[in-house]
Amino acid sequence: MELNRLSFNPRKRSAYETFDLTVLLVKQHAVALVSLYLMMAVPVFLIVGFLVNWGIGGFVVWWLKPVFERPLLDYMSKAVFNQPVSIMSSLKLLKQLKIADMLAHLTVFRLSPNRAFLAPVEQLERLSGERKTKRKQVLFASNKPKQTLWMLFCVHFEFILLMGISALTIALVPHSFSAQEAMYQIFEAPIWVEIAFNFIYIFSISLVAPLFVTGGFLAYLHRRVELEGWDIELAFKNIRTRLAGVVSAVALLLLTTITLQPSTSYAEQIDKQAVKEQVTALYNEPNVIETETTWVPNIEAKASSSDSDWSWLIDVFTAIGEVFGVLVWVLVGLLVIWLVYYLMQKRGFFANLSLPERSKVNEQPVIPTLFAEIKSKDLPTDLIAAAKQCFEQGQHRLALAYLLHHALSWAQQRHEVRLHRSMTERECKRAIDARVPNQGQAIFARLFSAWVTVAWGHKTPDIDFIELIEQITAMTAETKEQAHEA
Repeated sequence: MELNRLSFNPRKRSAYETFDLTVLLVKQHAVALVSLYLMMAVPVFLIVGFLVNWGIGGFVVWWLKPVFERPLLDYMSKAVFNQPVSIMSSLKLLKQLKIADMLAHLTVFRLSPNRAFLAPVEQLERLSGERKTKRKQVLFASNKPKQTLWMLFCVHFEFILLMGISALTIALVPHSFSAQEAMYQIFEAPIWVEIAFNFIYIFSISLVAPLFVTGGFLAYLHRRVELEGWDIELAFKNIRTRLAGVVSAVALLLLTTITLQPSTSYAEQIDKQAVKEQVTALYNEPNVIETETTWVPNIEAKASSSDSDWSWLIDVFTAIGEVFGVLVWVLVGLLVIWLVYYLMQKRGFFANLSLPERSKVNEQPVIPTLFAEIKSKDLPTDLIAAAKQCFEQGQHRLALAYLLHHALSWAQQRHEVRLHRSMTERECKRAIDARVPNQGQAIFARLFSAWVTVAWGHKTPDIDFIELIEQITAMTAETKEQAHEA
């Protein structure tokens, strides 16, 4: 490991200084890291979404986070030491991952906050078994990297980005969009809304994942700085580099001096006791050698000094703890299996959820804003008569608006057609075709065609307006008679 190629100064830092350094390093490689994460997450989401369900696709992307983080770790491990690195070479690392380690991180350690801190032990040091366990114990021996705090920060940052980008998207929707109406229609929204929301979520986690991975990796490197004295080693290497020329000159001078001295030499007697006292005094100096005192309970000594042997009680509590630990993980496994089964059966988290129903007593038909030429309070009582009068006066747009109010209100009340305030003509026609019989679909097609000609083409509609009114009146009258007979 070439310490002189590190892109930062390897000195002892607190956890918060490490997090600051993380932000600086991620800013330098942000585009590559985000692109690397998206190249893994987006294909998985699309495949699962097409084959199963888009909501389950988002869940699978969240569940596979530990796998997606490993190429990011490979990229940063090379970038920190200024080694050649590319996105494709980091992606190829996925083939080298151990299945057993990944299964452990996807199940038992899926929610572990130390996931990024301990990943280098498996991926970079290539340790396994007892050696890996001891290595992890050494890393946690006397210093806590505050990875739980770092994970909480990243989770909250993901949520802020998700809500912020979603709010920005809603803000770009035309003013006719009704937030209150959307709250009651969120579970019946088109499929593209679900896909868009999941894409926003994937983009949010792709922005935060480099921070989480790099923060854990830098905490691991700084722990090794403390354990192995990288800062001291690098300082000595720098001194050796600076003094290389001077040492050569001094060595040449000493060699010349020795050759000129007489062959007979007299060794001086060394006082070993005096040297020992000097070394002891130097060792006791507080500013020369850094020492740290750690208190560890000596259970064995206390047990041996005790009159009675209580080791059996310790064994009993240890066994109880192990049994409870196994039971907890069994319950977690059963919960995961039930959740997967529920998602497969219901095809989504919110399939059976619904908002409280609004009172149907005061419920009014929803008229899209495109057709709302006048306010609801100004609507005449007899819309058909008002439409005839406006058409005779040459107010074709207002006449068609009255007819659309009448026809759309009838479609919602009779056939339970669901309309949104932000719908376009084509979306309204599609919703009506899904509910209204064929005869009514033809009448609505003529009505929408006339509206588009007047509202968007600013032309006089080429239709028999009186015949259209008679058809609409007959359609609504038949429905009222059938309802009365029933």
